[in-house]
Amino acid sequence: MDRRTVIADAAISLIAHSGMRALTHRGIDSALEFPPGSTSYYLRTKQDLIGAVVERITESSRAAFEQVNSGDPVEVTVTYLADLLTERADQLRARHALTIDPTVEPAAREQLARCLFSAEGATELLGEVRLGEGFLALCEGLIAVALMCGYDGALGYDTESLRTPVARYLNGPGA
Repeated sequence: MDRRTVIADAAISLIAHSGMRALTHRGIDSALEFPPGSTSYYLRTKQDLIGAVVERITESSRAAFEQVNSGDPVEVTVTYLADLLTERADQLRARHALTIDPTVEPAAREQLARCLFSAEGATELLGEVRLGEGFLALCEGLIAVALMCGYDGALGYDTESLRTPVARYLNGPGA
């Protein structure tokens, strides 16, 4: 893994566990046990760090979706959402923190807003733009609530909590 990817992953972890205020070059150097100034050699500004985080989350999302994108749309969606909430939970937390932070450039926030799900793919799947948009809103809502409640945690939000609304949306009320 190249240095920029390692730095981006460390930045994601810092944001996810300590918030945006923790995102500093010094904080990343410390987390990675790099000599002082190492991170700024690769990414000069805080906006450069944020850009690397945005790119890393986008790349990971595309790769993860490609791995599960075959078969029943309900199961593909549930598998993808469950992966987001387990294997990529730090990326979700960092994404949410970045999208609501007013100091993050609008272009980066817009890219983050579109990086997990494909509006075009949802429209193609459902045959209508509004249905596709609604499906994406459902998926975004499911991951937001699961993050707040704790996926597979004490509040009982689990894979079935994802499957039921996804199946009903895709297959109708009788699903």
